[in-house]
Amino acid sequence: MKLLMITRKMDRNDALAGFTFEWARTFASLVDELHVICLEKGNTDGLPPNCLVYSLGKERGKNRLREIVNFFRLAHRLVPKVDGVFSHQNPEYGILVAPWCKLYHKKLIAWYTHKAVTLRLRVLTALVDTVITASPESFRLRTKKCIVMHHGIETDYFVPGRPDMQKRIVVSVSRISPTKRIDLMIDVFRRLLEREGSGVELIIAGGATLPHEQAYERSVREKVSSAGLSKSVTFLGPVPHSRTLELLQRSSLFLNFSRTGSLDKAVLEAMSCGVPVLTTNEAFRAILTPLDERMYRTEDPAQLADAAYGLLLSPLPDISRRLRDYVVRHHGLNDLLTHIVSLYA
Repeated sequence: MKLLMITRKMDRNDALAGFTFEWARTFASLVDELHVICLEKGNTDGLPPNCLVYSLGKERGKNRLREIVNFFRLAHRLVPKVDGVFSHQNPEYGILVAPWCKLYHKKLIAWYTHKAVTLRLRVLTALVDTVITASPESFRLRTKKCIVMHHGIETDYFVPGRPDMQKRIVVSVSRISPTKRIDLMIDVFRRLLEREGSGVELIIAGGATLPHEQAYERSVREKVSSAGLSKSVTFLGPVPHSRTLELLQRSSLFLNFSRTGSLDKAVLEAMSCGVPVLTTNEAFRAILTPLDERMYRTEDPAQLADAAYGLLLSPLPDISRRLRDYVVRHHGLNDLLTHIVSLYA
């Protein structure tokens, strides 16, 4: 089988898109040929010979006209020779390639995981054969075309390590944005520090991209400074995908206060590493409360601080194993992509 995958960026070192490298490598192990069109290309060392990557050229500077022309040229050349097309996350990729899929009778499947229901998503859904999502909360447009599967986590890579024994590390890995509630994390950590003392550190891995996110990051940093937490809170900035594992393996607790309402892949990666999680994300409530009810709380700083204190000081004896077992059983990358490939048969 020959497949065409379309995605935003192919770079194993990228903080946000690094996981797509593993998707491509796993896809390539399941098919005869994998062709990947990406908006931007970085480090692709390690992809197998049967995986060919074509960039639209954004790494040479943004030029929308050049990118669109390159996309149409590649679609015209590649779609006729593949058995199916897989559009990853951004609706515009599926919309742009749809005419070639219709012309050459190729199945078009899209992956989408976001609560937003936009006009682009509606157009995409009308054009594709199937939409795949990770959870019911991750795709909120009612359609018979949607198949709910699960996330694809590299469970052979994200494995438990040995947490730092000298200082308890609390970590967050996400984009810095108002929807991620980093400000709430600071409030919770301040309360935790008052109880736990100097033996705990908060590491925030991630950066801001958009102007309103950058303004939010400045306000969060000012909050840390004014609260006298600068020695206990570290902003790492964007962390390459290859370094995320090391950070998670050193951690004793993972925080996720996202308001996106969908399953956050970073939480599942932490769980795969056996790291206890504290989240306010409703999508994880049914998953985490049966394992340890302290891992899900509403956005109340005092309750969150109490839960964090308990999870740090007295985690359940087998909680790390149970967290990892859940991800291995329900969110393995190889199982997900094997299922997707079977839809093209």
